[in-house]
Amino acid sequence: MAKPTIANVAKLAGVSQATVSRALRGATNVTEATRSKVQQAADQLNFTLSKSASALASGKTMRVILLVSGKLNEWFNSGVLQGAYEELAPFGYDVTPTFITDRSELDRFFSQLPKSRNSDAIIISSFQLMPAMHDKLQAIDLPTVGVNVPAESGYFDASISIDNYSAMTMAVRLLRSLGHTNIAFCSDYIPTDMIYNTSQRTKAFADAAQANAADGVTFSLLTADAHDAPLSKSDLASQLTAKLLSLPERPTAVCVETDQVAIALVKELRKQQLNVPEDISVLGFDDAEIAQAADLSTIRQEPIELGRIAGRKVLQLLHNEPLEHPHELQNPLLVLRNTTSRIDTGAASAVE
Repeated sequence: MAKPTIANVAKLAGVSQATVSRALRGATNVTEATRSKVQQAADQLNFTLSKSASALASGKTMRVILLVSGKLNEWFNSGVLQGAYEELAPFGYDVTPTFITDRSELDRFFSQLPKSRNSDAIIISSFQLMPAMHDKLQAIDLPTVGVNVPAESGYFDASISIDNYSAMTMAVRLLRSLGHTNIAFCSDYIPTDMIYNTSQRTKAFADAAQANAADGVTFSLLTADAHDAPLSKSDLASQLTAKLLSLPERPTAVCVETDQVAIALVKELRKQQLNVPEDISVLGFDDAEIAQAADLSTIRQEPIELGRIAGRKVLQLLHNEPLEHPHELQNPLLVLRNTTSRIDTGAASAVE
């Protein structure tokens, strides 16, 4: 049986081939009645308009880039991809994921982008743009949506992010209510030439702890030593534990930048004969699936929903629709499990 053509669809629908093309491309100058009639004819004949032909005719690539920090298979990144795809695919858009792990890879990506305007929009996740990068995106008129980025930077047309300041305020207040006054925040090394979402999370923790200083809260910020290649979570936790135990006064509670690092830290603390949560409480961030299995207390964010919202914002920008709330924050949620507890006053006295 011969492959159906656009001419076959036009004949069955009783319209011109140009109308078939416009209808199946989603052009606005076609009535809904005509579009429905054309789609029915196309479905009856199992006809699909070539995406490359559609892109050539419309001037659109029907492609959206998702640029993330870290590997694509990481829990947060894969969730954002899933959510963005769910929103964009029904409108015919492909989502092309790519990733960067350091500044050199980021610079390389942006050096090539203006020469190959091969997408209709870009979603950037978990790191801040530099001014020159923002200028390049503006120069090629590429709509830009951020996920977990600081909206106040002004470098994104729209954004959706977890509210790190609210999250860290909740975390510090929780631990203070459990009797903890000496609290630490543990994170991986962040190069000085990059600004990640966890950079803001660290500052948010310091601000929240400082705001509770009148209630006796003291805090420490512990960061891994500088390293070129990424550390395994086990090696990172080992280094952070050494720093934690080297403090003049050991904290009785620790907030950690992600669940994966928190779980590795709990394991390392127990290797050092410290009981969690009896000797030290540990609070993660993410509520990834692994957190439930590890019975980890944590702060929940929802990357799939962040991706969905980012996808919807992309569609609004591409359709020139006004955004009522261009920059939004997702509310965090405390999830209490078995790695946080009320302070053991006897253990606290022993530490002092």
